Amino acid sequence: MIQLKKISINQLICLVILNQVGVSVLSIPYKMSQISGYDSWMSLIIGGVIAQIGILVVYQLGKNNPNQPIQQYIVSIIGKPLGLIINLLFAAYCAESCLMLIVSYSDVINRWLLFETPWFVLIGLLVIVTGYIASSSLRSISTITQSITLMFLVCFGIIFISSFGKGGDIRHFLPIGTHGITPILKGAVPAFWAFAGYELLLYVFPFVKCKKKKEIFVAMSIANGITTLFYVFIAFIVTYNFSEKQLTLIPEPMIFILRKYRWPVVQSFDILFIAIWLSVTLVTAYIYLFLSARYLAFIGRKENRNHSLLVWLIAIVCFVAGLFFTQRQLIPRFSDYHNITTPIFIMGVPTILLLISFVKEKVASK
Repeated sequence: MIQLKKISINQLICLVILNQVGVSVLSIPYKMSQISGYDSWMSLIIGGVIAQIGILVVYQLGKNNPNQPIQQYIVSIIGKPLGLIINLLFAAYCAESCLMLIVSYSDVINRWLLFETPWFVLIGLLVIVTGYIASSSLRSISTITQSITLMFLVCFGIIFISSFGKGGDIRHFLPIGTHGITPILKGAVPAFWAFAGYELLLYVFPFVKCKKKKEIFVAMSIANGITTLFYVFIAFIVTYNFSEKQLTLIPEPMIFILRKYRWPVVQSFDILFIAIWLSVTLVTAYIYLFLSARYLAFIGRKENRNHSLLVWLIAIVCFVAGLFFTQRQLIPRFSDYHNITTPIFIMGVPTILLLISFVKEKVASK
């Protein structure tokens, strides 16, 4: 195994939080507002609750197999042939998630900052940085992520400073629940997509240093709770600043808010934020690239121990695939496809595996 040391509970929390936030912060609550309007913040809370249920499922799977990552114990649950297929599908999903992050943020940088920079340069630079970090050990990645948490806090400070400026209206929040419970529940579906990332526990569970396994669940819950509060905070800011009609037309409302804010010390908050938030987005990208390589390592007869080679092979595939997105209209289509696969792999597959494991234990005990 490439894990030389275990990671701490604090590192796990940092991994989960930064793996969840990604690019979603820029677009929240754009997609939810198209369904639930000003009540999108309630959709986000429900999405966080659903994610917490998913965390419980993943935790129970890990608790039942505390000394192995999912790539190994999945074989004992559903058999070797099907287990290898699931590992391959998880590897493809993680690679797709990495590509989605890189393409999405490259598009943001291209539209807001580097207008004339060739697309292949943006994709290439992000892939190189992502691949370099992902080729490290889990402990090294956790340490880097823990350091980048400081950048996350700086971005939070920027958002907080610029959040409640002129032009907002507190009446946007009233009356609460205008659209009814059905749109709020429907809006929770795209809200749940924003919480993807907690499924990394499927792999890291046996590598977390703790006295009791319950500490892992508590840490995951804390991380998911912080992400939920952060998302709701963003939703409140955006709702305060824009009307419902405006929200349906602005894909990245947070950047618009930062752009209109003026502060004597910093000329353009939006440029500063996008530049710093790049480091946070790369966390999600390199974690998924790392996980993709680890799943791919277990699809043969024996574990492939050349982790760096697998990482760079997947990185090259992501780079080549990313070149096709010079046509910007393909990105929303790719995003829609990604949003279909996300609940399948972060909620559907773990739930099915847990049920099969539960049934096998019941049968064996008789």
